[in-house]
Amino acid sequence: MIKYSEELRMGWKFSLLALLVVAVSILPDVAYAAVSDVAGDVMCSVALSMTGNLGRGLATIAVAVIGISAMLGRVTWLQAVIVIVGIACVFGAASIMGQIENYVTGVNTLCVTV
Repeated sequence: MIKYSEELRMGWKFSLLALLVVAVSILPDVAYAAVSDVAGDVMCSVALSMTGNLGRGLATIAVAVIGISAMLGRVTWLQAVIVIVGIACVFGAASIMGQIENYVTGVNTLCVTV
């Protein structure tokens, strides 16, 4: 087995780190070069359908069912609050993500339908 000196190992680690920094700095250019983002379009349409009329209808039914169940003692009020907070997170996710993206990049590009 070959034993390498500590300086040689540190040199390889530094070279690998420099290569990683260069690769990561090139990644945004490659990502923005894509003409069609099929996966992104699918995810945006799923997110838009969850917060559209279908999502609002399902959330209304969920709140009604969990409220009636809580009043009848079938679930605890804590579980009812957890469901309502979860629904608020689903409907607020796009806004929260837009604020984070605007803070990081200075540009707010939420999902849009074409």
